Amino acid sequence: MDRGGGKRPRSQVCPPPEPGRPLSARNAWGALAILAGCRPAGLSDSERSRLHKRLRHLAAYGDVPTGRLQKLLAARAEVRRYRAHRSVLQPLLDDADVVRGGASAAPRVGADYVAPGRVELYVHPERIGKLEAGFGLVLDAHGGNFLVRIPPASAWPFLVSAQQETGDGRDAPASVIAADLLDTKEDRALVAAAGILKPLLASSAASTAEAA
Repeated sequence: MDRGGGKRPRSQVCPPPEPGRPLSARNAWGALAILAGCRPAGLSDSERSRLHKRLRHLAAYGDVPTGRLQKLLAARAEVRRYRAHRSVLQPLLDDADVVRGGASAAPRVGADYVAPGRVELYVHPERIGKLEAGFGLVLDAHGGNFLVRIPPASAWPFLVSAQQETGDGRDAPASVIAADLLDTKEDRALVAAAGILKPLLASSAASTAEAA
């Protein structure tokens, strides 16, 4: 009972609870593929169904739950920071063995986020050694000037599925770029990631409802 005679607070939609642990790498890539409108490879029907249900639940909230999504997708790749001469950064971005992600690809998918000088790449696990040797890369966890994510080999076909036709390198799918922006935990990046993810979540939820 409201003894103070004031107005009762309006009911609000509670934010989704924080996840207990991240998705496995395989399921994280499955979720990213679903958000991109692709059928995730290597998952059972029950695994796909659970991912669809989880994404539909996340889409039910007015605001994109960026903190929850970041934690769910955090285990999708091994993250390394390297140091290299500035002159090799653009050749790295254009190399055939890499896929641009995060800040390096955000403007290309219409995200309102620019971070000059920040380089983020995905590299196939079997090609990272070749890249290190070819470009003289040095691991530097604290002072490195660019970031490399190494996904499971099984995720590579999906990562290159958004290949550009311009011949100047490859960009990751928009859902992956958004996940990378979430990892920065910067306000501007979170807003940009939410702008990418909101229509993807809505589209995923709609397609799941139509299939039900």
